[in-house]
Amino acid sequence: MLSRKIKDGDVFIVFDLEWNQPLPGKEYSFDVSTLTGEIIEIGAVKLVSLDGMLIEHGVFSCDIKPVCYKTIHYHVKKVTHKTNADLARGESFEDAYTKFREFCGTDAILAGWGNNDTDMLKMNLKFFGMDDRIGMFFLDVQPLFSTFSTEKGKQRSVEFAVDYYNVPKEENFHSATADAKYTARIMENIFRRNQTSEVLSVISSSSVNCDIKREYTKVGAPCEHASQALSLVSGFSVKCPICGRNFNIKMEPFRIRKSVYALYDCPGDGEFFCRTRIKKNREGKYYAASVLRFATQPDYYLAASKREEFEKFGIDGEPVTKPEPEPTPEITAET
Repeated sequence: MLSRKIKDGDVFIVFDLEWNQPLPGKEYSFDVSTLTGEIIEIGAVKLVSLDGMLIEHGVFSCDIKPVCYKTIHYHVKKVTHKTNADLARGESFEDAYTKFREFCGTDAILAGWGNNDTDMLKMNLKFFGMDDRIGMFFLDVQPLFSTFSTEKGKQRSVEFAVDYYNVPKEENFHSATADAKYTARIMENIFRRNQTSEVLSVISSSSVNCDIKREYTKVGAPCEHASQALSLVSGFSVKCPICGRNFNIKMEPFRIRKSVYALYDCPGDGEFFCRTRIKKNREGKYYAASVLRFATQPDYYLAASKREEFEKFGIDGEPVTKPEPEPTPEITAET
């Protein structure tokens, strides 16, 4: 099952993680690619869906003492304001995760801002020899906010959405617990300000199984021309990455500005959204980066809106009009 139908009474666990990173240049006794970040904090808010509203039913907060990356990375310190002393006061990851799962209960839906946290959680579980099967569905609140706001198709930060809904800023951002609370407030606003049936429909088609790889990427080699860069990754989206069968095309690939969009269907594994971006490296050469993922409601909207723009304005997209400068007020001599 690739998505989950949401019903009244369902429980959402809005969670956020903070993690420390390996220090550049430091030698470690293991391959750091197997642990690109060590979790140092888990924060979560439990929300229950009742009669079209989300009701808070508790907050979870736990600091974790790292065993691999014991010295705070300068970037993590700058963002989270945590210190080495803070890291030394945490619980073990195993104990923290056990408590977190008890807080979640048996049939909850995870939610968070972006999908990096579930990937990082699974990486930590695997690294520390624990069962990395999460066994829950996950909802990315970032595109959900985009769908139900005037920011359709745009990726915005938690703080932007907080300001959009005039949520009081009572805690500093970039704490796992604070960010989980802010994301929960954003979800509550989405439910309160929109038709319940529409919100539940979008969520039902956007929730994904945490234990199924949902996104596949390919970066092509650098070359002299943009068209050549695109050709180097064109075969990436021909076959389903799960079963290997040829895709059926739901929306023909089309290019607008520096991106190519398409929708595909695999009879066995479902529908996929593909976006390929043309970029330049430091040497000024072109390369293409392609992302293929299970299509969710925001993806359908993005593809449809870009297609509409393409059909109206062509490959260059809608012209960007600069606001006219305000007239300079006349200066009159004082008498």
